[in-house]
Order: sequence, then C-alpha cells, then structure tokens
Amino acid sequence: MASLPIPSPASSKRKDPAPADRFSPPSSPSRNLKVDGRTYTDAVSRASERESSFSNRRIVAVALTFVLAFNSIITSTRSFSSLDLLYLSGSSKSINLSVSKAKRMTELLESSTIRYYVYDDDKLVLSEYREKAIQDAPKTWPHKWGHRLFDYSRGEIRWIEALERHPQRTQDPCEADFFVVPIPVGAVLCWGQSQVLREAFQSLFDSALFQQHPERHVAAFATTERVFGWNWWGLSDEEMKKFKSTMIVRDSDSLDEWPNSGSCKRELKRNNHKYFSHVFSLGYGGEGSKPSNAYKIITSESWNQKKFWYFYHSRREPSLCNSIHRQILLKNSTQLEMFEHQPFSIGFDILPDEWLERFVDSKFCLIIRGDQPGSRALDRAIRAGCMPLIVSDVLPVFHSLYPKTLQYTDFAVMVQEEDFLVDPIGSLDKAIKLSKPQMEEKLECLRLMQRIESADQPDSLFVPAFAREVVETMKEKGLETGPISSSLCNSRNNQATTSLQMPSTDAQMLSCLKQILLNKELPIISQSPIHSDGSPRTALNGKGQEVPFLGAQFAHHGDTGDYKRWNKSIQMARAQPMPQLQQGTEESPCIVLEIGAHREAKSSQGHIKNYPNCQYHAYEVIPQFAEELKDRWKSEPRMHVHPYGLAENEMEIKVDVEALNGVSTFVGDSKGGKNENITVTGQIKSFDFALSEIGQLYNRTADSVIPTLLDINCEGCEYNLLLQAKKHGFIERVPILLIGWHAYGNDGVGSRAWELCQVRAMLSETHEMVYGLGFGWERWVLRSG
Repeated sequence: MASLPIPSPASSKRKDPAPADRFSPPSSPSRNLKVDGRTYTDAVSRASERESSFSNRRIVAVALTFVLAFNSIITSTRSFSSLDLLYLSGSSKSINLSVSKAKRMTELLESSTIRYYVYDDDKLVLSEYREKAIQDAPKTWPHKWGHRLFDYSRGEIRWIEALERHPQRTQDPCEADFFVVPIPVGAVLCWGQSQVLREAFQSLFDSALFQQHPERHVAAFATTERVFGWNWWGLSDEEMKKFKSTMIVRDSDSLDEWPNSGSCKRELKRNNHKYFSHVFSLGYGGEGSKPSNAYKIITSESWNQKKFWYFYHSRREPSLCNSIHRQILLKNSTQLEMFEHQPFSIGFDILPDEWLERFVDSKFCLIIRGDQPGSRALDRAIRAGCMPLIVSDVLPVFHSLYPKTLQYTDFAVMVQEEDFLVDPIGSLDKAIKLSKPQMEEKLECLRLMQRIESADQPDSLFVPAFAREVVETMKEKGLETGPISSSLCNSRNNQATTSLQMPSTDAQMLSCLKQILLNKELPIISQSPIHSDGSPRTALNGKGQEVPFLGAQFAHHGDTGDYKRWNKSIQMARAQPMPQLQQGTEESPCIVLEIGAHREAKSSQGHIKNYPNCQYHAYEVIPQFAEELKDRWKSEPRMHVHPYGLAENEMEIKVDVEALNGVSTFVGDSKGGKNENITVTGQIKSFDFALSEIGQLYNRTADSVIPTLLDINCEGCEYNLLLQAKKHGFIERVPILLIGWHAYGNDGVGSRAWELCQVRAMLSETHEMVYGLGFGWERWVLRSG
C-alpha cells in the first residue's frame, strides 16, 4: 500500500502556543507503579504538579541555552551534527546519570558470578518439540487466531537455549542461586498437545528439587499471551496452585487485564487467579533476539548518521478495538509538514525492503500504544538501534524489561498519551529536544539494552541481566540466594572427606562432558563397524590403544546433515561484530592471527572488510598452500603470510601428498610414510619465533606483542596448539579467540570430548565462552579485570 508522502523540510513551521511548555521535558510514569487501588492517572497527575514547580527555572534555562547556542554558532566554523542541533534547540536540563549508569551496569553484568541450574531431564527439555518449532514443521494448533504465537514459541526457545549454553550455568544444583525449567511451553502448544505439557509439569512437581525449593524456580517461559495455564496446560486449578511460590516469564508483568484504547472500552480489573510469586516480562516472544529482525549496533556516531528523524508505519485496516492513539497521527497527511525535525518516514504500509531500509535509518521509532499498552515494535526498535519514542503511559509497568538494570527513561523517550492526543506533532517534537549530553547518555543505555535484548548475539548480556532480575527479586522477597541448604545437598556435603568427593577440576570436566555428550551439543553420526572391504573398524581410546569401533563417530562440520546448526555456529562465533578489533592504536595495534589459513585465508577475507585498520598474519604449514597464499595476497600490504605452523617448540612434520587434495588437510591423516616421495615436509615454529617476527614490524620485543584476535581453523591441531599456548603464557592476554573444532582421525568419541573439555577448562581460567558448539565453532573473550 502506498505510503504517505515524506515532505521536504518545511518552510513554515507550527507556532508554539506557549514557549515555556515548548521546552518542558515530558513526564513519564514511574517504573514501580502499582495497580492496587491507584491508576496510572495518579502518576500523571503527580508528575504534572512537579512540572509546574519547575517552570520558572526552565524559562531561565531556555534563555541561557539560546545565548550559548548563538555564541557557539558565531564562534565556530564546524558543521553541526544531529546531536549538536538537538543540543542547540533543546532543553538545558542536565542529568549526569545514564552514562555512568550504563558503564556501571555493563561492567556489573559482564562480571556476573550468579550461578543457575537448568534441568536436563528429557521429559522437560522436550527436544522433539523444539526441533519442530525451529524447523516450522506442520502444526497441531487448531485455531485461526494466534498465528503470531508461532514466532513467540521460537523466541522462548532462544531464551532457554541461551541459558543452557552460557558459562554461568552450573551442572550442580547445590551451587545454584536459582533453577530454570526448560519446558518449551509455546512449542508444545503449537506443535504438540496439552497432555505433553501436563506430563512435563508433573515430572517437575515430582522432582525432589522442586518439592524442597519451589521458590527458587523459574517454572516456565510462557509468552504466548492468553494461551496460558489451566486447560491450555492440561492442569487443574489445584495443580496450578503448586506454582504458588515460583517465578515465571510472561509477555506482560501480571495476569491483569489492562485498559484498552478505542472502542472496546474495557476497564482495568484484577485477575483473581494469580498462581505465581513473581512474573518477569521479557516482552512478546523474544522479538529482540529474532534473527530475521534487523540488528544494527548503536553508537553516537551511527545514530548521528541516520537520515530520518521519525519512523512510524501502520496498517490502514482498523484493529480489534480501533485504537485512537494509532489513528490520530495518520488522519491528515498535510499536518505532517508541521514537524520541526525532517525528513521523517511516517505513513501507512510500504514495501518490505523500503520499510526495512527506512527503519534502520531512523533516529526515533514511534511506539504508539494500540489496543493494549504493549507492542512488538519496541523490541524491534531496540534491536535495530532506533531510539524508542513511546506513547503508552503504562508500558513501563506492562512490559517492565529488566528493571533491576535499566529504567525506560534511561534508554527511551516517553510522551504522555494525553499530550499526544491534544497535539501529536508538537508533543513529539518537544519530547526529543534533549541536550547533546542527555542524548549521548540515552544512546549508551540503549546500546546496553540492545545487548540485553539480543540474546542471539555473541556479545549478548541477556543471561547475566536475566539472572540479576531473578536474584534481586528473590532478595526483595526475603528469600535466600547462593548455594542451597537442603537434605539433597547436605548428604553430599557430609561425604566431603570421603573418596566419593571429587576435586573441583574433575567435577568441571564431568560437567563439560555431560553438556557435550548428553545434551546433544555434539553432532554424532552412525557408521558401520566394518570398512567397505569387510575389515573391522577400530578406534583409539584415551590411552591411544586400538579398540573395536562402536558404530558412531563425530561428524566433521555439517556431515550430520544438520547444516542449519553448523552454519549458525559459524555465524554466531565468527561473523558477529568484534568491537575489540576497532580499538587499535599506534601504541597498541590491532593484530589478527589466522592459524590454518589453507589456500585462501578465508577468515581474514571477512575480517579485513570489517576491520580495515588491523594487521593480518596468515600461518600455513603446507609449503604449497603458503605459496598460493602469498600469490593471492601479494597486493595487500596489511597481510603477512608465514609459511609455517605454530607450537611451543620447533619441529618438522610430514604429510601425505594424497591428503592435500581436499578442501582441508588434517595433519593426523599422515603417519609420515617410508616413501619420502609421497610426503611433503612442513615447518613448525615456536610461539616466540612468531611473536618476534611480528614485533619487528612495530620495533618491539616478542613479549610485548599481544595479538587482538587468534582465529584457529587448523584441522585438528587446535588441541595441542591451545594447550601449548597456555603453557607458553601469551594466550592469557589475547582479547578474542575464535576456535573451529575438528574431530578427524581414529580417536574415539570419549577421547576427543575429553580433549575438548580440557581446553575449555584451561581457557575458562582467563576467558569467557560467549558462544560455543561442541565440535563446531566457539568464541572466547578475555575476562575484564
């Protein structure tokens, strides 16, 4: 459908009836507003009273602002940015809170030590229904309404899986602060039956952990709106009461029915059936982490470069209650010319490509309440780096969104519904007139909320932010946090002095092995126990001894046919932004080492486009491939090709010529045959040698060279390489590690998994795994401090 025209900068602007009001900042409802006898109108009234008491001071501030602005224009020859223009025309109110708050909260979340336990019982994990939802298999949902719940269901799975793979997860419930129930509620409702949910929750009710500590349980992720509890879950009212002391994630903060906007005229009323101790609202079904929604990292620089001031597009068709708020801005297209800030993109539906282009290129995205206070547009705006401009008084209560970390006024601009209905254009223009420092503060907080909401991104802070919400809520309710004290754990603690008590390192290894082998993290394929010639197939055990092959092996890359998971692993670990590579200086240059560059150095090809200021070093042990690399990159001065591999000590290796014909070469394919004519010799140099070579480029010693990124895809050498790099010591200073795991050779499943877990345990001493897939790709980031 055609869009309303986007006017060019208007020569005649709307005249403000009251200059003092023109610069007054909009009031916003309290984040902690209660609905116990009071309505949100009370908060608006109190805000108006406070507003009038500051009017005289605002008049003085406005006058001072114009004086300073005029002086800046006369004395400066620089061109003004969007932030500067807002500063010159905006309110002089100054609150130096959000910048320090954003940095403080970011550091707090990045260093979080909260531990949580996720059930791994198959009866609760329900992998079958997760897979059906992800693959969008044929549905069992019988209704014509509620199709948006399909997306919500997949969002719930993204949240659960983020919690399942995060390093803050513990496999030991006795050391957890709280417990997560991973039942994919929406997926079962849409691709299964309520009886499956009933059986899953019955298994939870029967567990000793739930019976002894229900108050520590996040019992479900259920953002599928009214498809909630009771008959939908196959549970009776008495059975639902077993949730009484638990916590739950929902689409809104309570089970209340909120007042509608428009013709429905439904009043706010309490729902008497409240089964949960606390409700966390993470919005509608993980819209903020939906991969198909636009994602653009927000900074002051990127925001300033955006073209459009406002973005808002809506359907022509009326909604269920025909919301008056959404209609008012689009009633008359000519009135849009009165906007002071132009250009903008406001109108009805436009083509998807045009919609997306304008959406990500807009500074402020309007979030106007519809039939109810919430909107998926909020999460989409945060993800795309568009500052929410919110017209929904009770939204901060309806969708609280991590209130222990940020308030709505930290990362968004609020406009009162009443002001908007009276003067839609004036109220919006007035609201965004913030000082340059204020806007930069909000942008920092918006970036933090973006990292929290985008659970699918490698630098996401969703897990620590969610964990903080749970633990702080428990403290507010007077509940204990930290390791639990119960008969379940006391019996184990009483055995601490016996041989049954495992050292912490052993427990860590077993936890890792369980995660890989029992949690379906590791792609394993079946294979015949005999070779094609009829001879028996054997494997190596952990001691290097040949044993009968058991009929299964690790899949290399996507050999299982599960290419979606493999490709996602590459995307999550390698293709996501790495801001550390943008911070290089002359004193501390950005240095990228690609180990196992093969014929093309494909990883560096991608990195050099995104991070052009770095210096790149490609290491390839096969002489033939190294020569091809030199020829391919001969015209690129930022690339340095090194014809050797890396290890703790120097050595030579021999590789069969036949092994060079594939897309990759595993050194272990060769045993260094007796016939020297069918092998090639490769050189391995020490870490000190390699770092010294790099140091010569910058006139510094080897021990002062710190690579920014170590990108390892060396076809099986990663195990020894990483362990030796740890022994050497230099890897403890590398900010980012990208590791492609391989499972070549005759090693058995247990042997390879054990080696992988050894490396993970070693790296976890200094780094944090922000994404990882067993025998896929992993990204590790150096811990702060």
